Amino acid sequence: MEENLILENNPVEQPKRSQFLKVLCILSFIMCGISFLSGIWGIYQSTPEAMQKNVEQLRSYNPDMADKMEDQMIEMQNNPYSKIAPYLGLAYTLLSFLGVMMMWNLTKRGFYIYAIAEILPYTSFVFMGKNSLAMMGPPGGNNTAIAMGVMIFMVIVDIVFVAMYARTLKEMK
Repeated sequence: MEENLILENNPVEQPKRSQFLKVLCILSFIMCGISFLSGIWGIYQSTPEAMQKNVEQLRSYNPDMADKMEDQMIEMQNNPYSKIAPYLGLAYTLLSFLGVMMMWNLTKRGFYIYAIAEILPYTSFVFMGKNSLAMMGPPGGNNTAIAMGVMIFMVIVDIVFVAMYARTLKEMK
């Protein structure tokens, strides 16, 4: 009886996550949610029917740009990797979510899962070929420069988040 009273009065202390880790995880959860919705939309938009519909809508405004978009669409359909890329993007997002969830629960392994999930999407540019950056945006103009700028920004954000999570590793098990 006395032992039960001692245990009830001295509950086992649960490790607490820092405010910094809480903020990082919440921001990552929000980003994972946005990325998940974007991934679902990307899967829908990558179907040949949806792509052709976009080309036809664009043709009424700018036939030249529609022709370039159609060429990109044909090139993407000929690349086997581009058929699975939207699904891989969704898988990377879910893997990232799993890593953040594990870090939220103070599990150190989550950091490594998260870091890998943040690096893997950039490998797609190796498999997509020489026009992979041009396929990221609308055809024509300075697509490659704009896509490269967006890519550099995304890499910087990912590196910063991985580095900030690395700072919290000491509080994880």
